[in-house]
Amino acid sequence: MEAIKNTAFYLQLSDLGFVDKLSMNEDRKRMNWVIDKDYMAERGYPDEDKLFGHFSLRVNQVLYNSSETGKPVIARLAEKWLEVVYAFEPFEVRLAYDLETDDTSMRWNISIVNKSSEPLTVDHFYMWSSLAYVMFKDADVMRNIDHSCAVFPSISPNFSKLACVRRSNLGPHLGVYAVKGITRSVGTYCRFENNFFKNVSPSLDGMLYHSLILVGTGSVNSGSPSSSDWIYGTGTEPVELAAGHSLEWEYVLMPFADQQQFYDNGLKLGHPALEYSPVVVSGGQFQASFQLPGQQRLTRAWVESFEGDRCKQVDVTDQLGQINGKFLLQARLAGPGERKLGIELENGTVDHVVFNVIEPIRTIIESRVEYICRNLYQNEGAEVPHAFLPLSNQGESLGKLALVLKKNEIGSFEQEQIRKVENSAVHYIRPKWFVNGDFYQPAKLYGTFYRIIDLDYIAHIYYLLSKFTADQLVHHEPSDYLQWAAEVMVVRFDENLHADEREKEETHMPGVYSLFIKDLLDDLKRNDRMEAYERLSSLWSATGERLRAGSELYTGAVTEHFYDNAGFGPTCEILSLSGHTNEADRYGELLLANIGFSNDFRAQNPDRWWEALSYMTHSLWGGLVAASTLVAYEHIKRTEYLTAAYRGTMPVFYCYDWHATATDKKLEKGQAASTYSVAGPNMNRPDLSRNRFGQSVFAKDGGLFEQLFSNASGDDWDMGEELVAYLEGFGTKTFLYTQNGELRCVNGEIVRTGDRYEVTSYAAYPREFHFYEAGESFVAAPGQEVRTVIFENGAFIPSLLSRK
Repeated sequence: MEAIKNTAFYLQLSDLGFVDKLSMNEDRKRMNWVIDKDYMAERGYPDEDKLFGHFSLRVNQVLYNSSETGKPVIARLAEKWLEVVYAFEPFEVRLAYDLETDDTSMRWNISIVNKSSEPLTVDHFYMWSSLAYVMFKDADVMRNIDHSCAVFPSISPNFSKLACVRRSNLGPHLGVYAVKGITRSVGTYCRFENNFFKNVSPSLDGMLYHSLILVGTGSVNSGSPSSSDWIYGTGTEPVELAAGHSLEWEYVLMPFADQQQFYDNGLKLGHPALEYSPVVVSGGQFQASFQLPGQQRLTRAWVESFEGDRCKQVDVTDQLGQINGKFLLQARLAGPGERKLGIELENGTVDHVVFNVIEPIRTIIESRVEYICRNLYQNEGAEVPHAFLPLSNQGESLGKLALVLKKNEIGSFEQEQIRKVENSAVHYIRPKWFVNGDFYQPAKLYGTFYRIIDLDYIAHIYYLLSKFTADQLVHHEPSDYLQWAAEVMVVRFDENLHADEREKEETHMPGVYSLFIKDLLDDLKRNDRMEAYERLSSLWSATGERLRAGSELYTGAVTEHFYDNAGFGPTCEILSLSGHTNEADRYGELLLANIGFSNDFRAQNPDRWWEALSYMTHSLWGGLVAASTLVAYEHIKRTEYLTAAYRGTMPVFYCYDWHATATDKKLEKGQAASTYSVAGPNMNRPDLSRNRFGQSVFAKDGGLFEQLFSNASGDDWDMGEELVAYLEGFGTKTFLYTQNGELRCVNGEIVRTGDRYEVTSYAAYPREFHFYEAGESFVAAPGQEVRTVIFENGAFIPSLLSRK
């Protein structure tokens, strides 16, 4: 065992050559930034071959693995410089860890040296960079908060980097920057344990092992990644290594305090710093700015898309402007589909960002609702009449019904759509989830238990039904549905109404009820349902107080998972709504650490792995967590929440995008798929790499997944509630804020003429414009939409041409 140390880092190598410990000397928590072999052994995970510094490569069609060679040779090249040499017959792999050259960083050099007299063909080489992406199985959630990180990749031809963000959002965090060689991609492998059916909660823990793909696709002998991936799918051909020559890669690891310093560090290391609009509505204005490192000059810039059967490039070099040392691009883009903005520097290096052009979101939502009602509803004569496919015992499967109702409440009303949802609510949901339809007797749909959080989705449907008038409903009065919603929520909150410990404990868990609980209470009071109001109000107040009291221990961060954004997202929202803004801000830091930043809009989603066994865009919890972050902004007014909420929201629409070209899973108009797997490859399921799918695809893998999804055949089983959350937030609202003295817009665009700003909203149903820093807001009259407003002389003025 060897160790080296400089001002920034302490590094310890195992005798087997992998990194046993990597810590930062100024880190008071003393976090180990690589996966710990002792914890891995404690959990019984058989993955020592995936620890940081292990690798796999194929040379001349022979597969070699570092874990199969025995002990490598470890040499100390200088006091703070170690080299690990793995000797194979025709070549060597050398890994150098250099804390000597720069006292504030670590250089990690990787090379393949051809020791033979003949050329070698390398068609596959990946290096495990297993950073501490761990969901610890530990009752003390602080271990997950202080000693685990999210890993947000930015993959580009010459400037790949990883932002490893501690889950507490308290720096120092770890940045990994490519400074030599090409990093083709970043893959993951997941190991987990889920005891969901063993009647324990929390039941899920696990970890992701990250790998740097240096040659090939990273999917040797295990299938191929997406064949449609025109964005990253090129450059995977074998590499010829001449006799006596070497292939070389190098990374610099540096601490960083926040997102800005992450990019500032990259600039110092020669990486361009790029900002860009992650998503643009078709016909809208795409904006990007970039700063070049040092004395580098720009050669050209272009926008790339996939049209028909080929990639198309449009040169935009002549459209670039410059201000304060930055290049600026503003371009109106029509035609939905992914885009790649590329820039080339005079030394031949290339960087890019990936963004999306989408249909107006109103079109996406209305097409989705139409599809749900036309294709998923089961009529009277069906095997399960009045259900919406795909079927599932989990309440998440009912989110699509809430979406239908919310669209009809806020947008165009269609009686037939309401009728189908009402039929389902009365004839399918109530008798299935409750014994004899009795709300106080939830049915044990999981054998020996029922899930408390399923009740949130059910109550939401009943509450939304209560928003319609009596002549728009068929089976019951609006007041009846209001009462049903209240009763279901009483059962959801009151632990004394449950016999078993699991259900009692789960009444304390946060959930999607934060979307509607305050409105439900207001409507109960307005309709003089005082008995229901007082009981539910008391339970709601107790919930807020309990979460406030437990905020220092982050009790709301634990759900069925040992650490879960489906816990701390809603908890932050509940605390915000309850007026406990200091405590909400504490949870909000977990949200800021959870929402990614990347050069690819699809990798900026709230961090989650369970539904894909890999880092992913998850439509449901990506959208809900982003919505909670927006609620935090509206109550706490920190701009970081606003920008993070928007970054986290936009990838969700990729799961509904029928124009997407870079995934194998194509969608019809109105179709949806709940998950997009970001990693390339997803080593658990290479066929899911950079692809869209539903979690039910894992049913064929057997075991737990077969139990969970044997009756769920669709890719969209858990989708819908996140779009309801969107409609409560960015679906109606646009925001202004200032940055460095410049007025900026989130969820829309600005055209400036002197001191007059024309603000156009991207919201599906635009009704509100807010500029909290100036204390100004514009809210349209009930039932009215306003797409464009003018901000001038410190106030909003509605544009006469934009009303509807």
